[in-house]
Formats: sequence, structure tokens, C-alpha cells
Amino acid sequence: MKEEEKSGHTKPRIYVAIVNEIEIAFKEPKVSGLQILKEACLEPPQCYTLYQKLKGCEFEKISLDEIVDLSDAGIERFITKEPEVFNYFVNDEPETTEEKALTPTEILKLAGINPANHYLILHNLDESKINFAYTPEKPIKMVCTGMRFVSAKWVDVVNIEEYGKSCKEVPISRIYQVKVDKVVKDWEKPFISFEEIVKIAKGNNAHAKDFNVLKFLSNDSKPITLKPENVIDLTERCLLRFVVQPKTQDDGRGVRRTFSLPQEDVEFLDKQGLLWETLLENGTTWLIIHDYPIPEGYNVLKATVALRIPPHYDAAQIDMAYFHPALQKNSGRAINAISNLPIDSKDFQQWSRHRRSGDWIPGVDNVSTHLSLVDNWLLNDLK
Repeated sequence: MKEEEKSGHTKPRIYVAIVNEIEIAFKEPKVSGLQILKEACLEPPQCYTLYQKLKGCEFEKISLDEIVDLSDAGIERFITKEPEVFNYFVNDEPETTEEKALTPTEILKLAGINPANHYLILHNLDESKINFAYTPEKPIKMVCTGMRFVSAKWVDVVNIEEYGKSCKEVPISRIYQVKVDKVVKDWEKPFISFEEIVKIAKGNNAHAKDFNVLKFLSNDSKPITLKPENVIDLTERCLLRFVVQPKTQDDGRGVRRTFSLPQEDVEFLDKQGLLWETLLENGTTWLIIHDYPIPEGYNVLKATVALRIPPHYDAAQIDMAYFHPALQKNSGRAINAISNLPIDSKDFQQWSRHRRSGDWIPGVDNVSTHLSLVDNWLLNDLK
């Protein structure tokens, strides 16, 4: 590397190339056409042709691997030219265009594919994909490196719950059948908002802030409480349905709290968006949970669940579970070890299910872990 003397110090010599009137500095005099294009931030370099300005009005084409010596005076100016033709593939068939941008609809038509029945997918080099099903008129900037597109045929109707049961990939569809409570709604978009779910269940005049929305997945035994700002992707694997619950109960008497639960139980119940009460009746303390989600396969999707809270909880364990209305299997098969018990002037169905001796661990087990056990009882009884 050449060096110059200045004030008793030496410093490296800088070599300058001027590309499209922009100065680019190099530490070495000999650089390739590829290096010049990259330093000029012209990416991908294969898509640009580099020309070196000679004396007079002449230009010389510089290939990507050609070496230029910037130490020669008067050869530091360069210009570039963008590609005039773009080669690309649709379903592995080669296509060519002189347009710098094409819409998905235009790409399909040029390939002889009917855009009324098909949509376009771009396969990137990093194996990611861009789906243009819902943006058919959005211009795509063409790249000279050989973009690869694939066409896919529209599906007319997809039932989200049916795909969710087996966690199959949900195809792009014109109509998505979404289950909210017991309503199956035809939906024309792959996304749905918290507010839209509430309006399906409760009508257009409902206020989303007054409700909780639970999302059910086939690979998760517990529902997911959504936030008001959530927008849900209906093509999410394992998605089953949604349940909408009121945040408050209007029964003329208000929410009853006749005894206190530990703070961790209160926080858990509130986080789940469950309306709950505590009740002292005939010397027994009950936790009453309204609109508790019931797995698919029973006669109801929601029920009131009662848990008997022993006097010395959590040193003493919570046992069994009680349901109103009484649960029945849609298959018609009987539920074993059940009986009736009046609670809060209603007939509750008692499920005699118990932990093994020593399984309850004070300080670890609580309302949350017991409800998880209840969920497993409900699921296992369907098998």
C-alpha cells in the first residue's frame, strides 16, 4: 500500500471511485467490478452493469470479476445501468418481462393462469414465502436474479374447527367458517379482531370492553384469554373456536364475595377473565365460577363450576368438582361416578374424582392447579 508523508506521520493512501457521481473510498488500488458495486450499495450486484468512463466520451463495460487499477489517473469515474430484462419462474416455467414491477394478477396472466381461481406465492432464497392472495394488485418489484413464484388454487370454504382438531395446516380460503360460542360465522378475511368476535356473539351493538374472549386450541387444555387489541390469525394451526363471556354478571344481586381467597387465586381467576364468586352456604364455603369453558363433546360449551374450599385451605386440599347444568356426552355414553347436590338453590352435578393420597402439595397446589386437573377429567372422560 502506498503511503504519504505529512507532518512527520504516515497515513494510508485512499483510492477513490466515483460511481453515479457518488464518491466511494477504497484502501487498495486494485478492486473488482463486484467490489465497486457492493461499496456503492447497488444490490444485488448481478442486476447492474458497470461502465468505466474513459477519456473523451467513451465507456468500457466492466465485468463483476474484472480488476480495475484506481491508481491510474483519470479512470476513476463509473456509471451503472439497471437491467432491461427480468427473468423469473412461475411453477418452474421460465418467464421474461421488461417491466420493473408487475402485480400478482399480471404475473399469473402472463403465465397463462386464471387469477380468478388462483393466487400467487413468492418463494425467497432463504426459504421464506410471501403470499399475495389478499393483495393481487400490489406491485412487486422485479429482481433480475430469477424470482420464483408458485400459483395455488383458491379453496372456497374452510371450517376452522375441523382443521383445528387435527392441527392441520389451514389453506388460504375465500370463506373461513369461524365458531364463536355456538354460532358458526362465514368470514371473508384470514384475520379477525377481538371486537369482531364479540359482535358475532353478542350483536353489533355490543361493547367489546364489557366482555372477555377465550381462544381454544386443540393442543392446549386451557383456553387463552385474548386482549382487546389482539388480532387473531385464522390460519393458526390447532385453532378450534372462541367463547365470549361477560365481565360482570347482572342478576340483581351483584357479585358475592362472602369469604376471601388467597391473592394468587384471585389473580389467576381475574387473569383468566372468569366471573367468580365466593359463597358460604350451610357452613360450607364454595368458589362459584360462571361460564367456565367445557371441552367440545359435551352438551354445553360453558357451565357454572363449583369448588368446595375447605376451612384450612391450602393446607387442606380442594376435592372433586360440581357442574351446573349437568353435563352429558354428545356420544350418549354415560359419565361414571356422578351424583346431584344442591348448591346456591340449583342442582349441581357432582363429579367424584380424587387425587391420590399425598398428591396435594400445600404451597404448590391451588385453584389454578385444581382447575387444570378438572380440565383433564373432562377431556379424559371423552376418550
